[in-house]
Amino acid sequence: MGYVRSRKFCCCLPVRLGVFVLSTLITLLGGLVAVVSWLEVKKLQDDPVSDKAPTYIQAAIFTLLTLVGGFGLIGCIAKQRALVAMFGTALAIHLGFSVASGIYTIYTLYKRDETALMSNCIINSDEVDAAARCRNGLRLLKIIVVVAYSLSWLVELWACLVINSYVKQLKDEEEANIVQPTAAIPSFYAPPAPHEPNAYPFTQANQSHGYQA
Repeated sequence: MGYVRSRKFCCCLPVRLGVFVLSTLITLLGGLVAVVSWLEVKKLQDDPVSDKAPTYIQAAIFTLLTLVGGFGLIGCIAKQRALVAMFGTALAIHLGFSVASGIYTIYTLYKRDETALMSNCIINSDEVDAAARCRNGLRLLKIIVVVAYSLSWLVELWACLVINSYVKQLKDEEEANIVQPTAAIPSFYAPPAPHEPNAYPFTQANQSHGYQA
C-alpha cells in the first residue's frame, strides 16, 4: 500500500477526525433542534399568530439535517468515499436551503405584526411592567434567532470544506492502492541470453586430446 499524506484541519487535526466529530455534532444538535421545533409546531395550534410557515420550515430543515449527519457518520466510520461524498453534497444542498429558509424566517420575524404576540404575553403576565418586559423579550428572541442561524451557516460551511478535503484524501488512498501493486513490475523486458551448447572453447571437438586434423 502506497503512503498517502493525511490531510489536516485546524493546523494539526486529521480531516477524518473532523468529519467524525462534525457528523456526530450535526446529528445530535440537529436532532435536538428538530425535536424542539416540532414541539413548537404543536404549541402553535393554539397560538394566535397566523403565519406558522417559518416554524414548520425550521422543523423540516433540522430534521433533514439530522438524517444527513447520521448518513455522514456511517460513511466516515466505514471509510467509504462515495458515502462521504454524498454526505458532503447533501450538507451543501442543506446549507443552501437553510440560508434561503433562514432569510425568510428572519424577514417574517421582523416584519410581522407584533400586536397579537404582545397582547398574549401581557395577558399571561401579572407584572406591572409586563408590556416593557414582553417587548424586550421579543427583541431578545429576534437577536437569538439571527445569531443562531448565522452560527449554523458558518459551521455548515466549514464542515463542507473539511468533508471535501477528506473526500480528496480517500480518493488519493484509493488511487495509491490501485497503482502500488504494479509498481514492482519492471517497465522493460529483457529476454534471456540464447544458450549455445559447447560454447566454452576447450569443449570443442578440435580441442580434445588426440585430435588429428
